[in-house]
This record gives sequence, C-alpha cells and structure tokens, in this order.
Amino acid sequence: MGSCSARRWLAAVLLLLAPGLVVLLGTNGVARGDESSAVQPQHDPLFDEVGGGADAPAGFPDPLEGMNRSLLRFNEELDRWVLDPFTRIYRFLVPSPVKRSLRNAVANVNSPVILANDVFQLELHDAGITLWRFVINSTVGIGGLIDIGDLLNVPRHSSDFDQTLAIYGVPSGPFLVLPILGPNTVRSSAGMVVDLLFRPTVYFLGPAEQLTFTIIQGGSSGLALREAAFDQIRALHESSVDYYASLRNAYYQNRMAEIWGRRRAREAQAQARVVSEPRP
Repeated sequence: MGSCSARRWLAAVLLLLAPGLVVLLGTNGVARGDESSAVQPQHDPLFDEVGGGADAPAGFPDPLEGMNRSLLRFNEELDRWVLDPFTRIYRFLVPSPVKRSLRNAVANVNSPVILANDVFQLELHDAGITLWRFVINSTVGIGGLIDIGDLLNVPRHSSDFDQTLAIYGVPSGPFLVLPILGPNTVRSSAGMVVDLLFRPTVYFLGPAEQLTFTIIQGGSSGLALREAAFDQIRALHESSVDYYASLRNAYYQNRMAEIWGRRRAREAQAQARVVSEPRP
C-alpha cells in the first residue's frame, strides 16, 4: 500500500514539473545545430534540414561535450564488462522466435505511451490504430507475444513525448549522454519522465519486477532491443575514428527520422494523390 501511494505521489509531482520543463526548454534559446524554428503542423521545416541542404545542421548542440565523452567512456566500460556479455549470452541461449516474442511483448506494454502521444499530437487516426493493436495483441496475441496487428498488415508506429514536444516547436536543448541510458537530449530526457507515467508497469509491478522489466526494456536500449541492434552498434564502434561523434550524429539522424518520418510519408502520399488525380 505504501509503495503504491508513493508512486501516485511521484506521478503527481512529475506531472506538475513537466510543464515547467517544457517552458524552460522553449525559452532557453538554441544553438544553430538544433531544431530551433517553430514547427507548424502543416509543414515540417526540419525535413529540409535533415535532407542535407546547404544550411543543414550538423546535429544537436553539444556544449557539454567534455562531460558527455566521460559518460560515454563509463557506458563503454559498462557495456564491455556487463551488458555485452549478457547480450551475447542472451543471443546464444534464447531461440529467435522467443526473442521476437519478447520484443513484441515489450512493444505492446509501451502502447499506452504511444496512444497518449498520438492524442497529444492530434493524430487521431494513428491513435485509433494504436488502441486497436493494443487490444487485439493483448487478447488474441497473448499479452503481445504474438503481433496480430503485424500479421494483419497493420504496422506499428512509434510516438513519445519528446516527439510531441518537437512537433509543437520545443527545441531539443543540448545533446546528453546519460549513464546506462546513453544518447539523449534535455528534451528527450524530460520526455522520458512524462512517458514513464503512461507505462502500466510503473503502477502494478513491485520494485524487483520493475527493475527486471527496466533491464529488459530500458538501459542501453534494453536487452531485447539491444540484442537486435547489437551488430550495428559494434560495427559503428569499430568503423569510427571518433566513436563519440559518430554516435552523436547517428542518434541525431535516427531521432529525426523517428520524429518526422510518418509525417513526411503522409505528405509524400498526399502529393502523389494530387498529381495522379485527373484534371477536369
């Protein structure tokens, strides 16, 4: 009872703090590399920047580079001695169908976060898809172990509070490397706190179970997701002259694609429909 009450108080405090974080991020001013322009729902100017025009930004502003490099070295040692061995053991022992089911279950548990942010972004069609997928996967899909939505060609999409803030024009703030969690920004770090409030496991798992789930889902992309990207992470590390700079740029490109990808695809589809419509 006491643990449940403490979590409710924590949720209330975080909800009260979240608007202040948004205001702080929105009024602090941004370096040239950030998505500083206010984004209108009808047009996403950041697309043009990510596309690589003459004035394309190099990435998120990074005034804390010295501290970030130190934290990256800490994370690399943690990877070397703890996470990488666990990932290799997990990869060797767990059959591929089980790993796929575990990734599906982790994604399904995150569906309420996606649903909330779809609504925040006024993406009601996507919200309906997310709700349908969550219900069908949680029931027929046995708690999300089987992705029924994917089998029926209803693809999953991602959405989070960092994305919501970006769409409403809130700048990212500086690039951050967090212990265990890895690459982030000030905005995405605040977004993770808000997203946590919409994750069901926070409210019905005890401390030990929540820690286990966090290890699977959270730290350094989570064991299930980390295993899926293990080869790409190692290849980036081995091929980079400056791994920190490569990681920062890769995070920027991937994050921008996650934030704006669906909107760019819809915009392209709408333009294609206009072009293909017969003229009177």
